[in-house]
Amino acid sequence: MTTAVACAAVYLGTGNVALTAGLAAGGFLIDLDHVFDYLMFEKQRDLRPSTFLRYYLEGRVERVVLPLHSYELLALLTLLAWIFHRDWLWGYVLGTALHLPLDILWNGRLVPGGLVHFYSFTVRARAGFRADRFADRSRLATLEENFWVSFFRGARLKHAAGTPRMASRLTDSGSRQWAPAPPSPDQG
Repeated sequence: MTTAVACAAVYLGTGNVALTAGLAAGGFLIDLDHVFDYLMFEKQRDLRPSTFLRYYLEGRVERVVLPLHSYELLALLTLLAWIFHRDWLWGYVLGTALHLPLDILWNGRLVPGGLVHFYSFTVRARAGFRADRFADRSRLATLEENFWVSFFRGARLKHAAGTPRMASRLTDSGSRQWAPAPPSPDQG
C-alpha cells in the first residue's frame, strides 16, 4: 500500500513515467526473490498463493538468499544511478529504499533484537543463508485464517502461556544464536 501511494505521489508530482515505473519495481518486484528462493533453494513446487504465503508466514523457510533484499545491492544500484543518470534506476533505488526499512520494521517485530543485520547479503552469506540463524521459527503461530487475512496481518507470534521468551546474541560468525531469555526484573 505504501509503495502504491508513493508511486501515485511521484507520478502526480513529476509526471515522470520512468521514475514511477522504477519506484514500482523497487517497491513491489523486489519481493520476487522470495519466489526465486522458494523454487530454487527450498525446492518447493506448489505455486498456489495460499501455500506460498503459509510457507513463509509459518516460518518453514530453510534458506534465505534473497538477493534483491540487500544493502549491498542498494548501494551498487545507487552508484549506477549516480553514474548513468537513469530515472528508472533512481526510481528503483527509491522503491528499494522504501521497501527495506518497512521490511525491517514489519518483520523485525517477530525477532528479538530485530532484523537490521539480516538485510545485509554478506551477513546472510556468512550464516550459510540458513533461516534458523536469524529467527526462531518455533515462536511463530500457525495460520488459521483465510489467505487475505493472512496476507494483510502477516506472521504472528504464539501466545501460549508458559512459552519461554527467546533472546538472541550475534556470534563471531555474524549469525544469531538463540537461548531462553533471562527473566525481566518484574518477573522476579
